[in-house]
Amino acid sequence: MPSIFIFLIFTSGSYELEEDLVKRKMKNYKKANTESRIAIKKVAIQSSDESIQLYEDERKSL
Repeated sequence: MPSIFIFLIFTSGSYELEEDLVKRKMKNYKKANTESRIAIKKVAIQSSDESIQLYEDERKSL
């Protein structure tokens, strides 16, 4: 009977560790996903700014 009790304690502790691991991985995934979206938006803004600058330079030359 004691071996079953020890097994139950071990498996419940293991479950909590696994749950914490999954939570940390999800948090890291969300952070990476957010950072990549921000980077994509920054590139799009920079590209738009460059296009606007080219347009303004072309307009000035006319």
